[in-house]
Amino acid sequence: MDIIFRNIEGFEYIATNVEGAEVSEDIIITNRAMDMLVKQLNENIEKILVYDDIIFIRLCMIYAETGTKQYSIKIDNVVSDFDKVFELKKIKIIVDMKSLFYFMGIIIDYVNDDNTEGFVFLDISDPKVIDYYKYKKEIN
Repeated sequence: MDIIFRNIEGFEYIATNVEGAEVSEDIIITNRAMDMLVKQLNENIEKILVYDDIIFIRLCMIYAETGTKQYSIKIDNVVSDFDKVFELKKIKIIVDMKSLFYFMGIIIDYVNDDNTEGFVFLDISDPKVIDYYKYKKEIN
């Protein structure tokens, strides 16, 4: 991983604690994405009060009907023995063991522009991704 991501404000990191994993395999979440996750949790606060459950963010990778993999973020309230629990800014983030390897080395960002709105999942090893964030650092 280009060290650039350790030197730019606006990123949070989840060390996966997988044996043998390197820093380049952390899960990276932008502050924009974290803000949106907090907003979504707040919008679901009524569910917390009604069911007295603890809710958290679940990261998972699923296969679409076309056979392609799709990253997903959802609100959940069930933790299994096959989940890893992380905490980031007092928010619990759950990833099942199968999905964890797909999220290693991924940047989770949130975009809202003329063409797209939603979470995006970017591979840190893609030179275009590195160039995009380097450019962004230079203009900020």
